[in-house]
This record gives sequence, C-alpha cells and structure tokens, in this order.
Amino acid sequence: MKKMLFLFIVTTLFGATFDWIDNLKKAKELSAENKKLIMVMIDQKGCEACEYMDEVVFEDETLSEFVENFFIPVKIDINRAKEDGFKVFGTPTFYFLDQKGKIIKRPLVGAATAEVFLEKLKEYKKLSNQ
Repeated sequence: MKKMLFLFIVTTLFGATFDWIDNLKKAKELSAENKKLIMVMIDQKGCEACEYMDEVVFEDETLSEFVENFFIPVKIDINRAKEDGFKVFGTPTFYFLDQKGKIIKRPLVGAATAEVFLEKLKEYKKLSNQ
C-alpha cells in the first residue's frame, strides 16, 4: 500500500506533461518559429475519453517528450472547433498540421494508449517530412 501511495505521489508531482495553448493563430506562429508540427486536440466537457487522454496518456514520459520536441500542442473546445475550420467527428478529435497550417492527413478520433498514440504521432511526423 505504501509503495502504491508513493508511486501515485511521484507520478502526480513529476508526471511528464506539456503545456497546451488555446490559440491556433499563436500555434501557427510558434510552429514556424520552432519548426514543429501542430497537434490540435478538440475536446468537450464531460468527455471521458478526453479525460483519459489528459490524465493517463499525456502523462506518459516518452510520449510527452516526443510531443514537446516535435509538436505545438493546441487544445480547443468542440464549440470553437468549427469556427477554426475543423470538422468534428466526436471527441477527442486530433488534427495534425504542418508549419503552414495545412492538415497533414485525416484526423484521429477517440482515445488510445500511450504506445499506440505515440506510433500515430511518429506516422504524422514522417508524413510531414520533418
């Protein structure tokens, strides 16, 4: 029991994560400046799959470092997604854009494990030739 509590505390205090931004225009500027792709997550309140991605998947150290090194992470609400020109097929929906803001490939919809999501991130990076 003590070991589990210790692991929970360590994971909570030192969990690998990255900072989301909520402005697509700013993300495009940062993408060009830093030569990174843009990962857009469309979510909504009450979305259990979105919460799973936030609380479990994006806490994975390897995945988090990969995102930090190669992507500008953007999170927008489903209600604003249409204003930003995105089609939403459910939440979470993930779009990946190049430095010019062009969609690289069709979006990902739904949650995944850290391992599966990391492989998808690598695919999108490879498709972008970066």
